[in-house]
Amino acid sequence: MNIQSPRLLLRWLRPDDLDDFLAYRSDPLVTRYQSMSPMNREEAVSFIKSQMDNELGRVGGYQQIGIERKRDGKLIGDCALKIQAAEPRIAEIGYTVNRNFQGQGFATEAVRALIGELFGSMAMHKVVALVDVRNPASSRVLEKLGFTREGHLRKSYFDEVDGDWFDEYWYGLLRESLFK
Repeated sequence: MNIQSPRLLLRWLRPDDLDDFLAYRSDPLVTRYQSMSPMNREEAVSFIKSQMDNELGRVGGYQQIGIERKRDGKLIGDCALKIQAAEPRIAEIGYTVNRNFQGQGFATEAVRALIGELFGSMAMHKVVALVDVRNPASSRVLEKLGFTREGHLRKSYFDEVDGDWFDEYWYGLLRESLFK
């Protein structure tokens, strides 16, 4: 699987991504608003192995798609994709970018490319995303791309770092809103 954008290549994770992957997935400031805790090397090796034999569009379970900067082949982040088992025309997405590459439009570009594929060749009806309310930068990414904040989920996930429950925003983007 290869999804191209002007500066990025979205592709499956590979064993040689380990150091780049670990650079951001072990960073507590990067994983701060995600359901995944910072990873150690052993966990990262196991996680990458679990993601290598993916097939785009597999129903159920999360798939992680690497975000590679085309200029130098560096893995700078990843996108999560989950095709809903209850309704396989709805996809949930997420995204993570190395702290050193945040604020440069990479998350927006990667998500734009991914939703283009989801609404294009995969003909999804809707793409949804959950965002920790304490993460306004992530909300801005989605809003720039036309997502609508459809709901506010109160104390919907437990943050292991803070040891408390936190709210999330529910965002959605309908295929018909892009292809009018």
